[in-house]
Amino acid sequence: MRDRITVLFLASDPFRDRAAPRLDEEVRAIDRAIGRGVPRGRVELVAHLATRPRDLQDALLRHDPQIVHFAGHGDDDGVLYLGDEHGRPRPVGKEALGNLFGTLSEWIEVVIVNGCDTLPTVEVLGAVVDYAIGMNRPLGDAAAILFAEAFYGALAMGHTVQRSFALGVSRMELDGNAESATPVLRIRPGVDPALPLVARPADGAGERAINLGELHGEDVLLEKRPGREKRKTKVTRIRYASGRGFVFRNR
Repeated sequence: MRDRITVLFLASDPFRDRAAPRLDEEVRAIDRAIGRGVPRGRVELVAHLATRPRDLQDALLRHDPQIVHFAGHGDDDGVLYLGDEHGRPRPVGKEALGNLFGTLSEWIEVVIVNGCDTLPTVEVLGAVVDYAIGMNRPLGDAAAILFAEAFYGALAMGHTVQRSFALGVSRMELDGNAESATPVLRIRPGVDPALPLVARPADGAGERAINLGELHGEDVLLEKRPGREKRKTKVTRIRYASGRGFVFRNR
């Protein structure tokens, strides 16, 4: 679980003359959803439009994202299409994507392929990253935007990837857009889906998160556990620091 994560939005759809307005609307919807999160600033959105194959690896290395969101076009052979230098479609196979994301899985935790017929790609990515999300059938523009907005809105509020995914699906159903495609979530074996990506803030002014390695036995901390009041305690009595609680230095 992290205090801050980066979402890298990669967009490319060389088949459509009017792809840019739709992709612009999708990234705006994600930005609005993240902005409503609590607290603001814990999820950063970086957008890379008209992505070409030569741009992909550079963007992943430059921004170190925890979430990669691809918006564009795929097909049922597990191919994603990016544009080349002349705007022509360039296929990128699922095996190449699996090798790339598997190499960078040390920090990339979630890959979302928000496009048509992306299930074969998701099956490959689900074996190398913690969470892979895609669509099992062609996806309409409105449905893609609804799902993305609901998913990132929940994620920015500290919900788990699994719950955020479920809320994204529910949003599509509520708006009558679930018939066009059904989102699919693959969780890599060994991953605990109960742990959120973004740490929830603890209440209390003047507190800040610290590294336990910086503490000494005489430091006084505030420890908060679910269902319990805050209490002051010595470092020597702190036995854990995990997603179940937050440890702060008393200022």
